[in-house]
Amino acid sequence: MLQLSFKLVITIMLFGVGFSILQNDGLVGYWTNQWYLFFNKIDAQLTEIEQHYGIEVKHDIGTEAIPELWRTAPANGTAEPVSRLGLTRHLRILSHELQKYPANVIRHNLSTIFLLNSLSFFDVEYGGTTLGDAIYLTAGVRNEGYDDAYLASLFHHEMSSILFQAYQFPIEAWSANNSSEFHYAETDAQILRSIKFDTQLKGNENLYREGFLAAYGRSTLENDFNLYAEMAFTRPKHLQKLVVKYPKIHNKFELMKAFYLGISKKFFKNGDGVDHPEIKPCTSMVHGGGGGGNRTRVRKTFY
Repeated sequence: MLQLSFKLVITIMLFGVGFSILQNDGLVGYWTNQWYLFFNKIDAQLTEIEQHYGIEVKHDIGTEAIPELWRTAPANGTAEPVSRLGLTRHLRILSHELQKYPANVIRHNLSTIFLLNSLSFFDVEYGGTTLGDAIYLTAGVRNEGYDDAYLASLFHHEMSSILFQAYQFPIEAWSANNSSEFHYAETDAQILRSIKFDTQLKGNENLYREGFLAAYGRSTLENDFNLYAEMAFTRPKHLQKLVVKYPKIHNKFELMKAFYLGISKKFFKNGDGVDHPEIKPCTSMVHGGGGGGNRTRVRKTFY
């Protein structure tokens, strides 16, 4: 009887571990991460990224990663360092996504990437943000929506903000595609409110006709551009279908493409999209917060 009970306990434990693996990373993702952990690929990947692109990748730091100005009221910024397992996912994805940029563009515009487990400002959990020439990215787990596609799009979203601030963006030409009655959020309070509640990344017919890829793009012009950029880098085929069908999306796409080509002619090799495989989409940025109930994880760039 004792032996039977012992076997039952072991079976339940193995079932629990297996279920957790499938929920969080899937079997392929789990064993890929274990491979990197076991063979100590993390340090090698960090060194390769930092040397090739001339940037720092910081992962063993929490709230101290946030400048003091943003750690105090009213922002009250906080952060938690990424786990070693979360770090393997981040590095695997970053290594792939960084290859879509000319190395000199990254080197001249980005100084640091902070990889975190969580990030919060104004009592709102953030998926990522930029401060100066640094990008902050959170890892999360798959069953909260932080799949590989989300992490990839998050990087491009924030990198596009770095470039938006560093180069002259055609603001008037972009805004001319919106209806005369529409206005982006202007005050800090309006922006925070809009990004907190308009978090859906899944578009619809009405939004497409208006030239927006998702409701989130209506918050600010920069966020509108961010969505175009991340889709161009992670879902180019889907974006091209929208470009063909909706005139306003076509116009904004052309402005986005011209903006990137103005930075480097190496961005769009075929002239009609980024030359890389398409990644499966992530349709929402709303994820449950840990411990304190449901919160909204948003993508936001501070000015």
